[in-house]
Amino acid sequence: MALIKTQALVIKEIGVGEADKIITLFTPKNGKIQASAQGARRPKSRLIAACQFLCYGDFVLYKGKEIYRVSQAEVVESFYNIRNSIEKLSYATYFVELTSEVIEENYGGSQLLKLLLNTLHMLSVSDKKPKLLKIIFELRLMSIIGYAPNLVACTNCGSPESKMYFNSTVGGLICLKCMAGMKSRNNFTISEGALYAMRFILYSEMNKIFSFEVSEKVQEELDAITQDFILTHIGKEFRSLKFLKNMANAGELYPFI
Repeated sequence: MALIKTQALVIKEIGVGEADKIITLFTPKNGKIQASAQGARRPKSRLIAACQFLCYGDFVLYKGKEIYRVSQAEVVESFYNIRNSIEKLSYATYFVELTSEVIEENYGGSQLLKLLLNTLHMLSVSDKKPKLLKIIFELRLMSIIGYAPNLVACTNCGSPESKMYFNSTVGGLICLKCMAGMKSRNNFTISEGALYAMRFILYSEMNKIFSFEVSEKVQEELDAITQDFILTHIGKEFRSLKFLKNMANAGELYPFI
């Protein structure tokens, strides 16, 4: 019998029958794993707490005929505070959706899991604006999966000019001369503050990437850049992100979504 003992984050749950669940786990060594949690929806089930969306726990799984089955599960971190805010829960759902899009079954992703867990922790316990956490998460995720933008010099000609723009299609900075000869969807003016923040996110150690603040103006600038970068290279718009935008348009979130 194939047995796996692992810590994992529940990134999806689907009810099956009257009391069971199919959960998707994000593990550090095996990437995404689907597992059946029998009876996990019963109020007195020993699996009920750890088999909920966003719970991080210790799992013992064994291989069934088709998918793994959850034999044991204990909560390590539930990120409880996230569940008390529809805004935070919506951001957390987006972080999970984006992560799930770029990871594969049976493909390890310990750095990406660490990033996701650290971001959820900051979302749960810190007073940092969720919007800034989103920007940090998006940019560092893209770096981890091999799409780190060039933030050193012009991506096209290598010019180190001080005045630069950002272009998602070419994958980073671009000078005015090269930009003039390009046919591209979006060229973003990038301020010194935004460029410094992006470099800090990309080049700092993982445990330091959240240790800065920016003005709302720079935050808006960064958000436009990272959203375009994600759309260009991932090629997908996420439902959770659309929901956040709709909430902002309705005045239920701060106005610079």
